[in-house]
Amino acid sequence: MTAIVNGLAATPARRKLLQAIADGNGRISYDANEKTVYDHNTGIRVTNRCREMVAAEWIRALTPDEPRGPGEQWFRVYYRLTDLGRTALRGES
Repeated sequence: MTAIVNGLAATPARRKLLQAIADGNGRISYDANEKTVYDHNTGIRVTNRCREMVAAEWIRALTPDEPRGPGEQWFRVYYRLTDLGRTALRGES
C-alpha cells in the first residue's frame, strides 16, 4: 500500500524524484526564464511533480542566500527535502 504523507501519495515515481533531489549535485533545478523544473540527468521536465511536492510541503526551494552544494550553480533554484519529504522518501505515513 502506498503511504499518504500530508495528503499526497508517496508513489514510486515521486519517491524517485525525491531521491534525485536528496542526492543533489545540481540534478534537479528550476529555470526562472522558462518557469520549468528540469531533471538535468534525463532532460525531463518535472515541474508539475515538484509543484505537487512543494504544495504538500515535501520539498522547499533554497533561498538566494543559502549555500549551494557540489554541482549547484548560484543562478539556479534548487530544492531540499523537508521532514515530510524524508518521511515520504522512506514510504512511511
